[in-house]
Amino acid sequence: MKFTNLHDGVANYDQAFALINRGYTPEDRSAGQYFETTQEIYDYFQNVLPPLDWTADGFSMSEFSTDTLTDAFVRHNGRFFCLCINRQRAVDFTNAIRDFRTELAYRAMEARRAG
Repeated sequence: MKFTNLHDGVANYDQAFALINRGYTPEDRSAGQYFETTQEIYDYFQNVLPPLDWTADGFSMSEFSTDTLTDAFVRHNGRFFCLCINRQRAVDFTNAIRDFRTELAYRAMEARRAG
């Protein structure tokens, strides 16, 4: 999966909602799009609907954006992210979260090398 950051920095409340509601067509939304957000947004969406999938550090929404796309919220190293995933089976959530964590670790390593 290719990961694409939709927002530089941490999206605040209004920015996060604008990004989540960015559209529901293939031109607007695809698996792998993500943005960093706040714990407030993570907690809000954790409590708004029952999660479809759940782990200690993340969950996916039970309300889908399109036929198979839904948003997953991930906590990683004290940071919070919203990630669009293609979820047809429970294993899709698990695989997307694993791959996303790997991507974040790789980007952190690259940033340390460059800095």
